[in-house]
Amino acid sequence: MLLCLVVALAALILVGAFCNVLSGALGTGIMPAFPGSEWFFFVKNYVGDLILWLAVLVMVMMALAVLRERRLRGRRRHTYPRRRPLDDPHICVVLTAYDDEQSIAGATRDFRSQPHVETVIVVDNNCSDRTAARAQAAGATVVKESVQGYGYACIRGLREALERTDADVVVLAEGDGTFSGHDIAKMLPFLEDADLVVGNRVTPGLIDTHSQMDTFFVWGNQLGAKFVQLRFWDWRFLGKVRLSDLGCTFRAMRREALAEIIDELSVGGNHFSPHMIMVSLRKGHTIVEVPVTFWPRVGVSKGANSLPKAVGIGAAMFWHILTFPVRARTASAAVEARGTRLETGRSNHDR
Repeated sequence: MLLCLVVALAALILVGAFCNVLSGALGTGIMPAFPGSEWFFFVKNYVGDLILWLAVLVMVMMALAVLRERRLRGRRRHTYPRRRPLDDPHICVVLTAYDDEQSIAGATRDFRSQPHVETVIVVDNNCSDRTAARAQAAGATVVKESVQGYGYACIRGLREALERTDADVVVLAEGDGTFSGHDIAKMLPFLEDADLVVGNRVTPGLIDTHSQMDTFFVWGNQLGAKFVQLRFWDWRFLGKVRLSDLGCTFRAMRREALAEIIDELSVGGNHFSPHMIMVSLRKGHTIVEVPVTFWPRVGVSKGANSLPKAVGIGAAMFWHILTFPVRARTASAAVEARGTRLETGRSNHDR
């Protein structure tokens, strides 16, 4: 609802600006009058009034939200979910791969060399080259996902991490050389208080100038990230998550949080990344974003390797955000359930 209001307001602003320029040109004589030109003065005045009243309405709603929170502050019971400490975390890294023969061995060795990483799982998504053989030679456990699609590969890898290992933390990345294993060290401290930590590829100075993050990708991912914030709205923080990069595929998640969402992950296409974030938000999880480095991919891109394909993936992401059912389960119920479960503990995985 709020997103529709924002889109409608933006459309009104554009119409109002156009009518203002045209009516100004007519009023000053720059442009001669033409049949029906009087309507631009009419629309300009009423559109301007409508935008003004909408702005007043938004400010009134913000004021009421502040007053309501102040009034309930002393009565509201704050719940903070207790999480298992990660003093010595055991980490499983999942790397998706599709014809990444040139990069997969280097990526596997890079992630395996990081502190606390015990297992690297490479998901072979119907590779036609020697990706699987090179991953195994580099020390990875290779599993094959026969259903084609980035999302299907991610879901298979995450499920394998839960079933094959006792890892406290599961890291998801790609095997194309764009991400660096040392960035795991940035994510771990935030997992002490969060359920999911996602990477951010839009921080100046950390992104290689030859990577795929050009102006189109940077602006598009930031715009999509704000749409997610609008869908999961919160007046205090302007969204239940502070997100600035919609499509970053590098993320780390606590085992217990991943177990809560694994059966609800269903998107098999390239718009899996925002899907996973929104499923986690719907469960009431805490999500934090941290800047990571981003490098030119090794080999040929299989995702958004052309502008038309990138636009298509972006459109699929935006449509999924707009149609995603955010209230399948209330956040308060999820937090309560998670707090109860964590209080009782996971004896089979605690160390």
